[in-house]
Amino acid sequence: MRLLSLLAVATGLCLLPSPGALLSQVEARRSTGFPQQVALDTSPDQVEFDDLFETAGRHGTIRPKRPIPRACAAAPAEPGDRRSNVNELTIGNFNAEWLFLFGGTGGMVCPGFGCPWKNRKMAAEHIFKVAETITAMGQPDIIHMSEVEGCETLGKLIQILEVKHGAVPGAYKPYLIPGRDTALGQQVGLITKVDPQQDVFRTDDRTIYPVAGSRCGYTRPGAPSRLTGSTKNYFAVFKVNDVRMLVAGTHMIAYPDKPERCEKREAQATVLADTIRAHLAENPSDQVIVLGDFNDYDDEVLDAAGVIDTPISQALALLRGSTSPPLFNLAKTWLNQTERYTNWYDRNGDCKDGGGDEHVLIDHVLVSDGLKNRLVSSAPIHSYNEFCGTTDSDHWPIVAKFDVKRG
Repeated sequence: MRLLSLLAVATGLCLLPSPGALLSQVEARRSTGFPQQVALDTSPDQVEFDDLFETAGRHGTIRPKRPIPRACAAAPAEPGDRRSNVNELTIGNFNAEWLFLFGGTGGMVCPGFGCPWKNRKMAAEHIFKVAETITAMGQPDIIHMSEVEGCETLGKLIQILEVKHGAVPGAYKPYLIPGRDTALGQQVGLITKVDPQQDVFRTDDRTIYPVAGSRCGYTRPGAPSRLTGSTKNYFAVFKVNDVRMLVAGTHMIAYPDKPERCEKREAQATVLADTIRAHLAENPSDQVIVLGDFNDYDDEVLDAAGVIDTPISQALALLRGSTSPPLFNLAKTWLNQTERYTNWYDRNGDCKDGGGDEHVLIDHVLVSDGLKNRLVSSAPIHSYNEFCGTTDSDHWPIVAKFDVKRG
């Protein structure tokens, strides 16, 4: 292993831990395959990356065999609240795009030829960019993240936020329960300054599709029904002052304009909505937030691309109907239509962000009526430009602020 990474040479930002610390981290990875958490040196002058990458394997990555994903889903016996302003709650929603460092746990190895980050240097640059974006978001109290590798990578992200961007040491904690995406190995998780009241959980329920009333048009009448579920989801219960809430994070199946995907996405939304209803049946006073990359448009919100992004699925409608009154999409409060986008879709393939119909809204934050009434502000954060070869995410995040004063 080289003593200095390419990134350290290029930027001067990355230093290695002591040889003993490095050896212990390497041995931890060898013994467990994919550790839940590795002890980190978080002194201000040490943000190490070279120690992340054990030995170059297939496609220049570090994964000799597919490891088993680990969970960091357990709530502490005494949940903590480390927010800087106890009268406010800030929420973030961010698809970080392949936030991977160790090769992943799916069929696709990342960093490597199969993902946007072709080598370790690009993956390291990317996680730095993600930390910059979270800082541009204001370092929200609870941040949902899509397309993450696992607990250890979230831990490294937190370390960078602390060392390079002034996050209070120990304020953020990672929570993640592995999903069923065996093809890509992508997970959904969160980093949060508020601990959940109980262990983070997920649903593996499945439902028949096409769902009743589907207009996707893929399955012919009389064809046999099929079963599917949500591969990437979690549910976390938080209590912030007097407000108790269920936070449901998801990353739904891609391609909003494909009828086959439309049917599966509606089924995924149905499973999530049923889980929310079951929770509310036992906890009727809980508020609800559903957020993530829905990979679909909202028929009630005209995005920056306009009517070209009219949805063919009812996924968002199905999720909105999980509560009464229905969940409210925070994008409705973004008055400027040209700002209603969270993803770059390079429709003409010229590798340039042309704006207009290349700006689409597929990431959403839906909230129940009690939280809608507490909403102070919400906005997308467009803090970088998109182009082919960038190490920023191909999504832009959403932030929201709520008034949670007691009484």
